[in-house]
Amino acid sequence: MKSDSTIDPRKIDPENLYSLHQVADFLNISYGTVLKLKTNDAFGNGLSNVGKKFYVSGRAILDYIKER
Repeated sequence: MKSDSTIDPRKIDPENLYSLHQVADFLNISYGTVLKLKTNDAFGNGLSNVGKKFYVSGRAILDYIKER
């Protein structure tokens, strides 16, 4: 886990899509952990892909934060 564990939901726009790297930054977790969350369906219907890249909706990130 990164040293600054404060998550600021104000930086997340519920209408935007974010890359898995951006999700890792927002949640202050490693990219590998985000991949595990993706595999475990932690983002539900908020996960979409374009080609081989995956994106998470801001709403799904905010919902995940609330459930933590």
